[in-house]
Amino acid sequence: MKTLDAVRKVCMPSWAKLNLFLAVTGKRQDGFHEIVSVMAKIELHDLVSLEKTDNEGELSCFCPVAENLNGEQNLAAKAVRVWRKQTSLDFGIRIEISKRIPQEAGLGGGSSNAVAALLGLNRFVVGGLDDETLIRISAELGSDCPSFLMDSFSLALGRGEVVQTIESSVTQRLKHREIFLFKPPIGLSTREIYESLAQNEANYDSKKEAKLRIDSWLKGEVPTEAFLSNTLENQVFLKHSYFGPLFDRIAGEFGVVPIMTGSGSCCFCLDNGQVSFEDFKSRIWDAWGEDSIVLKSRFR
Repeated sequence: MKTLDAVRKVCMPSWAKLNLFLAVTGKRQDGFHEIVSVMAKIELHDLVSLEKTDNEGELSCFCPVAENLNGEQNLAAKAVRVWRKQTSLDFGIRIEISKRIPQEAGLGGGSSNAVAALLGLNRFVVGGLDDETLIRISAELGSDCPSFLMDSFSLALGRGEVVQTIESSVTQRLKHREIFLFKPPIGLSTREIYESLAQNEANYDSKKEAKLRIDSWLKGEVPTEAFLSNTLENQVFLKHSYFGPLFDRIAGEFGVVPIMTGSGSCCFCLDNGQVSFEDFKSRIWDAWGEDSIVLKSRFR
């Protein structure tokens, strides 16, 4: 594989994701959980810049607004090491991440950064790794990484690494629809949420029913607002009482369906065209304080 000497720096968008539907169908022998999920990329994004250096083997990662993301333990830096192993290329790389996606939110920011790094590295060479290889090596980095290699809407199975793009008239109508995002000033432990779920087999979903539900939605038989679902939400509500009352208030006052994405703590609702964003933000701040994050975005 030949490097392109003229290309010294690339800047890649790193999109956030939402789980429109997340069913957890059981625990695997390897410790991971089986899921059936519909994921959607949204316009909210980080920027991942990669600069090639002449110092062979050099690798650094810097994020100006989040010191905890600096260094070689960042998932984007790990992506560089995986790419190097696959290609046997070892030119120096400096990564800088302009962070906009909230951390510990269930929006996939770290995984998205890693995939952006993989795609950016491909820009430095002739040909680059093919899609099949990128999906395989991205799965080594994180269960939800492969979904960021798909188009706007995707179906994720297995532990999240078995992915395919999905498209129908329903997803076409959702593209560019506005979304309100809201996150309390805390993060949640994904491990703890899944451990809580695993304490009772009755908490798991039926894989067959989950797939039938998705098929019905894609055919337009189920409205998107009624389709939104997240198995992990119940476990979070049991541990953190401030989610439920706010969800009830938002649904009652604004006529929207709030839902948590992934393992949280970020939540979202689809704009129904009748809600003032400023009024919506005020309700969130009334409940969770002005340290909470409230954003607008759109589906890609």
